[in-house]
Amino acid sequence: MEKKLKISYFGCSFTALEDSKSGYLFENYRHIVDRELDVFSKNYSFQGKSNQHIFDDVYNAVNNDVKNEPQFKHIFLIQTTFNNRLGLPCDIEDKFVSMCKTGSPDNLTEEIEIKFYNDWLKYFYSRSNSLKEFRKQTELIACYLDMNHISYSFIGIDETLDFITERDFFGRYRFIEFDNTFSYYNYVTQKKLRITDVPNFTPLNGVEDYHFNKDGHEILAKKIIERIKQMG
Repeated sequence: MEKKLKISYFGCSFTALEDSKSGYLFENYRHIVDRELDVFSKNYSFQGKSNQHIFDDVYNAVNNDVKNEPQFKHIFLIQTTFNNRLGLPCDIEDKFVSMCKTGSPDNLTEEIEIKFYNDWLKYFYSRSNSLKEFRKQTELIACYLDMNHISYSFIGIDETLDFITERDFFGRYRFIEFDNTFSYYNYVTQKKLRITDVPNFTPLNGVEDYHFNKDGHEILAKKIIERIKQMG
């Protein structure tokens, strides 16, 4: 009996958001892919997640979900995010947390995390080292997925990915390419495919939104559908 396809989505707000505070309406690319391919799916993405957090989600999904679902053929779509975010286990909250907020804490826990994150950005973060870490984390999680016979594809976001000179890296680990860039955020910025780029649109309360607009989601969905069909 042929196994039914199930797609697991990982990422940050680019994959998670269903609406915009600006009032702009769009359909998230996940729903387009699911409808066009008629598949089961599960969404692990959430706004603000770091690459460390996203890869932790991938690892946990393999061990907690995939191994208990032998009836499916699994495909993981992993949208990575900006490298200057930080993710790590946090004893204060007793869970894995991501940090990208630099001000305006809502509570004491968040105040502690924001101070820590700002110190990390000031004293420890560097663009070159973050790219090295990104490569290492990608290679490790890809090898783990291969070991567990799970098909996957990566969607890059951080603009500095194009500074990786070994272009075979992206092919080896199945990144989707967008007109000679492996950063989809670079692509949507250049092609004006963000909500803030929509002509003649006045956002509610002046809220600027730099997430994908309707066309941005549709283009990404089309690329993903092509990639999944290539996987067979």
